[in-house]
Formats: sequence, C-alpha cells, structure tokens
Amino acid sequence: MAEGERVALVTGGGSGIGRAIALALAAVGRAVAVADVRIEGAEQTAEAVAAHGGRALTVEVDVTDTGSVAAGLAGAADALGPVDIVVNNAGWDELRPFLDTDEAFWERIVAINFLGAVRVTHAALPGMVERGFGRVVNIGSDAGRVGSSGEAVYSGAKGGVIAFTKTVAREVARSGVTANTVCPGRRARRCSRPWRPRTRPAASSSTR
Repeated sequence: MAEGERVALVTGGGSGIGRAIALALAAVGRAVAVADVRIEGAEQTAEAVAAHGGRALTVEVDVTDTGSVAAGLAGAADALGPVDIVVNNAGWDELRPFLDTDEAFWERIVAINFLGAVRVTHAALPGMVERGFGRVVNIGSDAGRVGSSGEAVYSGAKGGVIAFTKTVAREVARSGVTANTVCPGRRARRCSRPWRPRTRPAASSSTR
C-alpha cells in the first residue's frame, strides 16, 4: 500500500452502480478491491480502473456466504492493505407482486440485500475500530424509504439496511468510523428485472 493510500472494497463492483463507485474511488486515489460473485464483471471493472491509472484487485465474493466474505476481505488486505472503506452495493431483485412470491424468494432477497451488508460490515468493522478509522457506505434504495410496487420484500430489506446503518453509525462513532446509506431510485438500479401487472383476460361472450 502506498503511503497515505486508503483501500476500499466494493461489493457488486462488477457492473452498474458498483462499477461507477469503484471508478470514482480510484479517481480520488483509493486502491479498490472489486468484489463480485461474477468474477468476469469484476475483472472488467479492475481493468477499467487500471486503464485510468488506478490500482485494483478482483475478489470473488458471495455476500450470502460468511466464509466467502471473510476470505474476500482477507485477500484484499493481503494484496492491497487494510480495508478502511467498505461499500455494500451487492443487490438482487425481481419485480413481482407480493402475492406471487414465496418463502424461497423472500429468503434470497433478504440474504443478498440485507444480510449481505450485515455480513460484510461485521467482518470489516473490527479492523476499522482497531485502527481508529473506517468508512461504511451501504447502498439502500428509495424503495426502502417509501416502498415500491412489485418490490415488497426488497423494500423491507432496504428499509432494514437504512435502520441497520443508522444503528452501526451510533455504535462506532467514537472510534473514528462512520456509516452512511445512499438511496438511489429505481432508474439508477440494474438489479431489478421488469415486471408488468397481470391483466385479466377479456370475458368471452357467446350468442345462443
């Protein structure tokens, strides 16, 4: 690690908002660990960072797996230095009316969008507190603030992210660590798949 250089880890950094965040962090002199379950996308982001003169590393991380999260953070620290900035951006959704969803769908939404941020934060925070510096940025959603049709469970998960972040911020404020949430609108997100409300078929008529 270069003197004075901070290391950032961005989950879901292989595309969309995550890639833009990684590039923005590199532009202000941060070394970036691009973490994603899709390693090809992460590599493309790292190449884009390098093309602009930045330092980047790709780490394959599944935010639904505690062991994968720990290994990703350890790999980033070994290669770049202690991780002082974490951006929890990884997310997934599929637009469906709530009554068309089931428990397996709910569990996946929560595991990625809420517990993913919890896992990464829990793994990164002890080192930040010990060093007396850290920045946790959780990507929430407008859906978590005001709700969003077709995203009932996703909205609940993102509402949880907002409350979780506020609580963490309170607990670690005196340790030189901050925690904040950024809430993009749906147009800025790429993790949601389109859904159109179902329409009832027109009633058939017959003449007797």
